[in-house]
Amino acid sequence: MASIEAIVKGYFGDLFENCEAFYLKNFLILIQGLLARTNTSISGMALNSLNSLSHTTLTRFLKGYKPFWKALQKELCQVLSTPAQDKRILILDDTLIERRGKQIPFTAKQFDHCQNRFTRGQVVLAIGKIIGKLFYPLDLLFAGTCEGKSNQTKNEMALSWLKANDVEGSIVLADSWYTNSTLIEGCHCWLKATFIGQLKSSILLKTEGQIMKVKKLRTSSKLNRTTKVHGKKIAYHSYLAYPQPFRIPVKVVVTQMEDGATAVLLSSDTTLSGEAIIHYYSLRWTIESFFKFAKQTLSFSNCQIRSSEAQNHFMLLVSIAYLVFNDLKSLCLKVQPHCSNPVFFAAFQTALSILLDIFLHELVLDFSLLASFQLNCPSHVRPLLHPLLLSCTS
Repeated sequence: MASIEAIVKGYFGDLFENCEAFYLKNFLILIQGLLARTNTSISGMALNSLNSLSHTTLTRFLKGYKPFWKALQKELCQVLSTPAQDKRILILDDTLIERRGKQIPFTAKQFDHCQNRFTRGQVVLAIGKIIGKLFYPLDLLFAGTCEGKSNQTKNEMALSWLKANDVEGSIVLADSWYTNSTLIEGCHCWLKATFIGQLKSSILLKTEGQIMKVKKLRTSSKLNRTTKVHGKKIAYHSYLAYPQPFRIPVKVVVTQMEDGATAVLLSSDTTLSGEAIIHYYSLRWTIESFFKFAKQTLSFSNCQIRSSEAQNHFMLLVSIAYLVFNDLKSLCLKVQPHCSNPVFFAAFQTALSILLDIFLHELVLDFSLLASFQLNCPSHVRPLLHPLLLSCTS
């Protein structure tokens, strides 16, 4: 689609201008393949009638051309660092991708916390930033072992990434798995960044002259203040505390939602208000939405290539496909402001099928042909077809 090509050139035009034409062609085929739900593998992308490439060509492109992929990763970080914000908000978390093949890189025996069992799979550490209340991945890194070589733990990988990138003045959000002394003290003392996370119930801390576990603090606190997040009322109370084995004081916020669910949040910046800490931490859920969307829609877990380079390059493709998706969706939001992801993808899939018919039958897209296609489409996607099809032919 010409609209995808325009978006890619808008972000990475300088990079592709200095490359041969096949780089852009192969790259666009892969991006469009990720955005099409019917393509669940590299082979599926190659079999698409709109593409004139073999499976071997796309696989070779993913495996090789390391300078190109390295430059693309650098360009992506620059693109996502461009929008100015009052505070740079970073989020880090990991997700599990189940794998059956033992030959797939980065695959090892992992514990699935959702299903409470061990399984074989890859663990992907995602680090990204908030732009306009959406999470955009800056880097997707594999944790675990590959080819018998031990890699860093997830906490070590996260800290190494933060050290390698300029995060001074940023706010780093993470769940209870990453809320530990290493990351918190590293952010506060070395990187000059603020860490906000959630404390586990078993952690021991000292506050207001008493030593207790987080679980006891959560049940004994008098929540005398309230705030609203996404229209929901949250009661809270703040403390200055010294968790064990932290060497710096932190601000702890005990929270309770309307349904009775409780959580104990932590901030390495003791000058932040309890309300600000709650509002910042509420943005952490955007990374969970990204994981769900990427797995269900962007073939996040469908790369079966037995090459570590190809696996890493595929993660970069997913990040860029998500960026392109949000730009394409912005076209539809002008027509239908409350367009949901499922409705948009239904319209996108319909537009792809129409383009395939036009290509195979050598038709010319005009307003009368567009009107005839719209009549045969579900009513909820009709308003979105017009901007999508016009953008792909402009």
